Amino acid sequence: MNAIKLISRSFRKNKRLNLINITSMALGITATIIIAGYVYQEFNYDMRHENSNRIFRILYKNSNNELSGNYSYGPLAQTLKNEIPEIENSVRTSFFYGYLALTAGDNMYNEKKIIFVDPDFFNLFSFPLVKGDVKNCLGSPNSIALSEKAALKYFGNKDILGNQIKIGEDRIFNVSAVYKDFPKNSNFEGDIILPLEVISHLTQVWIEPSWQYPTDINTFVLLDKNAYIDEVSKKIEDFQFAYVKEEPEKLLLQPLKSFHTEKQIGWESTPQANKSYLYFLAAVAILILIMSGANFLLLYIGTSAQRILNTGVKKFCGASKTIIFREHIKEILSYFVISTLIALGCFYFYNNLLTSKFTFLPTISGFNFRLIIFLFLLLSFFAVLISIVPSFLISSQKTAQIFNLNRHAIIGQSKFINMLVTGQFALSIILIAVTLLFYKQLQFLEKHDPGFAKDELITIPLNMHLGDGIYNENMDVFADELKKQTGIENVSLAFSSPTNIQTSTDNFDWDGKPEDLLVPMQWNAVFFDYFETLDLDIVQGRSFSKEFPGDIMDYDNGQKCSYILNQKAIEKMGLTDPIGKTFKGYGEGPIVGIVEDFNFKSLHSEIKPMCFSINPIYFNEIIVRINPQVTDVLDNIEKIWKKFVPDYPLEFSYVTDQLNTMYKSENNLTASLNTFAAIAILIACMGLLSLTILSMQKRTKEIGIRKVNGAKVKELLTMLNKDFLKWVGFAFIIACPAAWLTMTQWLKNFAYKTEISWWIFAFAGVVAFTIALLTISWNSIKAATKNPVEALKYE
Repeated sequence: MNAIKLISRSFRKNKRLNLINITSMALGITATIIIAGYVYQEFNYDMRHENSNRIFRILYKNSNNELSGNYSYGPLAQTLKNEIPEIENSVRTSFFYGYLALTAGDNMYNEKKIIFVDPDFFNLFSFPLVKGDVKNCLGSPNSIALSEKAALKYFGNKDILGNQIKIGEDRIFNVSAVYKDFPKNSNFEGDIILPLEVISHLTQVWIEPSWQYPTDINTFVLLDKNAYIDEVSKKIEDFQFAYVKEEPEKLLLQPLKSFHTEKQIGWESTPQANKSYLYFLAAVAILILIMSGANFLLLYIGTSAQRILNTGVKKFCGASKTIIFREHIKEILSYFVISTLIALGCFYFYNNLLTSKFTFLPTISGFNFRLIIFLFLLLSFFAVLISIVPSFLISSQKTAQIFNLNRHAIIGQSKFINMLVTGQFALSIILIAVTLLFYKQLQFLEKHDPGFAKDELITIPLNMHLGDGIYNENMDVFADELKKQTGIENVSLAFSSPTNIQTSTDNFDWDGKPEDLLVPMQWNAVFFDYFETLDLDIVQGRSFSKEFPGDIMDYDNGQKCSYILNQKAIEKMGLTDPIGKTFKGYGEGPIVGIVEDFNFKSLHSEIKPMCFSINPIYFNEIIVRINPQVTDVLDNIEKIWKKFVPDYPLEFSYVTDQLNTMYKSENNLTASLNTFAAIAILIACMGLLSLTILSMQKRTKEIGIRKVNGAKVKELLTMLNKDFLKWVGFAFIIACPAAWLTMTQWLKNFAYKTEISWWIFAFAGVVAFTIALLTISWNSIKAATKNPVEALKYE
């Protein structure tokens, strides 16, 4: 009880400074918890599974020992399970990114990111079921599992097991399970899970049951508890050589934990994390914590120095060094506990309220035991550090020295104070400058011309099976009807939106191809008028045309078709006269045209080789070029859609929105950095404010004497401000090269990038200088305008 009274009395003596100190510490701890939680969850995707450390995905290596893909042969999963004793279980999954139309009663929606799986999916991956039996829920070909969100969307709050959902025109499925929505830190994303055996009935994906060629499936394996990963890796490396006749590739195991942060190969539902971003955020968290700790140390020593005579009296009366040390330890830890409790309240407010209002802020989806232990140890170490240092410094003062000391001596203009001011504002300037560059780069990305008519394009999901709805000969009639509508310029179809063409392989061949030349190439299935719809020029040869029936894939005649390649492909292939040359890819036929290059991926990467063919079984998107000035153009499209396919839901997506979505992670990082930069600046200002308060208290009598001798307020303000502002200037000099280096490293992530302009540094410096000047002046004006008589009575 006496300790509480002493701590309370000590707090009241310097209420303003102690409040600043506790608030600064609370902000630092809050920022550390948020960033640590976010970085931890990014590095630990899908680690909530019971056997997460034993789950691996099968990847492939080509003859050059490079990662080449993730698509597996149909029999691979079961064969591995049968022949490798260390493999306890295996599951095939196919992540379908086309669209399916689902109907339950009056509720009709398009669904994307549907997962087709083997029956053991919920046994291998421990995603919790809300309703249904883990072992048998996907055993029937007519079963379907819904997420909680999808169950609520289609059926409301009623018990839905056994209810039916229609997919497409006539396929009926029985709801056999409801699973919890996939957590945010999971590679799996989607609201619908279906048996893999029905994929060819609902989509154009065919799972080849033999070892003839790999198909659109990922193979996951669960290793035995006693298995050694290195030994299993050696066993499976050449496993396919006994089954695949033509150029079998080597296999390797990719840990589940690394999907989100290692090199992306094929599938990942959620955007892959950039490890350099995560390391940068972790560094920001550490620096913010150091800033708040440095403030705490300095201010506590400063306020304790004002009671230095009290400490001397205690020592003179027999109080030992240990007793004084314990008193200060208790006081500091009480302040730390208060700051931590405030920080926990701030974190709760952030994670439950702010993130729902401001979606760009990173959400921490849950704390597991390991993260809690890590934060506890980090904050405990921090608490010990900031409590021992000042307690030892104060308690170590000898009694004779204490009575001879000026009571402000401990907080004199030490190198530590100068380093603190410099370091804090250097970090603030770096964060301001880096954030400005991030915004500048994002503006550059959004305004960059990808090479096609992005502002005039919308996409519509082709949410029906081949042969159903308008996915047949009616497509031409539908397109012609659309073109008659006001505001519709052109219509075509494609496998992928022009913003994100992912299908690729290096298994292409052509006339005159050198044996050792390997050209990885993207591929997109398109329809007539595709290039005209995107406003792309054919620079050589011709476009696809209905006047040439051979342009369309002919499965009855050896998979013959025509190809159009982009300029980059021709350059990489080394062809000087490509028109008419035979090209072998997804079919075989002549190259009939060369299209100008355009960006069909994010600007992180350069334009890659690309080939196009007309292969109708792969269409997923209807691409419409519109006149944005016509306000009722979407209504006109909806009118025609309802005329042809009223039983299918209609959705629109603007290509410009798709482009902006590609840089969502950069947008979120920039917004997050803005938040943490503001916290860092606020902590720096709190430290500077407290330092000026202590400095003004130290120089109170000096100010009074100067005023009596005729010093003007302006002169006093200059005298009081110049020392602190000098160190802010040094901070700017230190921050500029550090910020430039950080910016340069970040921009390496982009093939197309903005320039690092001089005004970014100048603006950051002006902002920091202005904030520092306002912070210092708030106390300086007060001290400079004080009655000199009161100042001379001080002490």
